[in-house]
Amino acid sequence: MVDDESPITGHTTALRRIKYVPSHEVSKGELASIPPAELEQQVHLPNPAMDELIDPESIPAVDPTEIGLPRPRRHRIRYRLAQLAMMTALAATAAAVVSVALADRLIANIVSIIALVGGFVAVSLALRSRMASRILGYAIATCALASLTAAIVLTLPRHWFEDRHPEELPPAADVRPRVVQN
Repeated sequence: MVDDESPITGHTTALRRIKYVPSHEVSKGELASIPPAELEQQVHLPNPAMDELIDPESIPAVDPTEIGLPRPRRHRIRYRLAQLAMMTALAATAAAVVSVALADRLIANIVSIIALVGGFVAVSLALRSRMASRILGYAIATCALASLTAAIVLTLPRHWFEDRHPEELPPAADVRPRVVQN
């Protein structure tokens, strides 16, 4: 029996709180001993996952999907959506870098913001279920990469993306081409 009003006695986790379970001291007269003969006669319920291990010739392995806890569908959906958001953020980050390399500032800005949103969505989805929390580290790394890329892309100087005629270059530039006049 769990007392909901009792203080927390363990560390808290993101998923649940560990509660104190009240118990009382057991006196020597309350102890019950079971004779060994009775222990040998106890009925063991068959376990279908362990049937394969009865045969000594079989391979001693248990399929982990048979002994694990069943996952609700919503947890699988959150897990897959978190993976999809991470892939979107990574693809948009790569597209933003390519857009900067091709000197297209508007597309680079838009795509870097999409990458940032995808990274934050991946982190928030990974925090929502125990199954999706397995990829939380990857989601945080993806979000950090998207944030760094967005910060760099959004703060690049505007003149890096402008195509200017060589005669419009400042006079102190060392790369100014010579104009030959006839």
